[in-house]
Amino acid sequence: MISMNKAPKLTPEERKMLNKSFYFSLGTNMASSKVSQQSKCFAMAMAPGLEMFYDDPEDRRKAFYRHAGEFFNTHQVFLGLLVGISLAMEKQQAEHPEDDITETISTLKASLMGPTAGIGDAFFFNCVRVIAAGIGIGLCAEGNLLGVLIFVLLYGGSQVVARWYLLKIGYTMGTSF
Repeated sequence: MISMNKAPKLTPEERKMLNKSFYFSLGTNMASSKVSQQSKCFAMAMAPGLEMFYDDPEDRRKAFYRHAGEFFNTHQVFLGLLVGISLAMEKQQAEHPEDDITETISTLKASLMGPTAGIGDAFFFNCVRVIAAGIGIGLCAEGNLLGVLIFVLLYGGSQVVARWYLLKIGYTMGTSF
């Protein structure tokens, strides 16, 4: 595996695309349905990359609808990792369409969404949230409103930071994962 020091440098265009993908991924459960769960959000997080990689509007549309139409459900934080890996693979697909790795992209998403959901739930819901709540409740019980702020920063802040770094790691490491 490539170390982070040897990870490819992002171009300004790629950094801008990742920023857009990150902001679109923040609404993970806003467009959730019982049929496709988070697939619409996943597709929206992929949209900036698909727009950048595919010159042909028909190829871009096919890739977008492929992501929007496939069932997808994982922990919100690890959605960033899977979006990053999928973006790197879509870039490879756009650069080398003769290889046709679209099925591999779909298979990768399907095979990783369960394990990443389990890791995310166990770590963020059952560990970070409990510790942050314990600290916050302890402070609030003494009448200190700082407890609320500490809970939000520890629990919510850690998720936002982790989501950004996982997206970036997924994209830069991409196909070498």
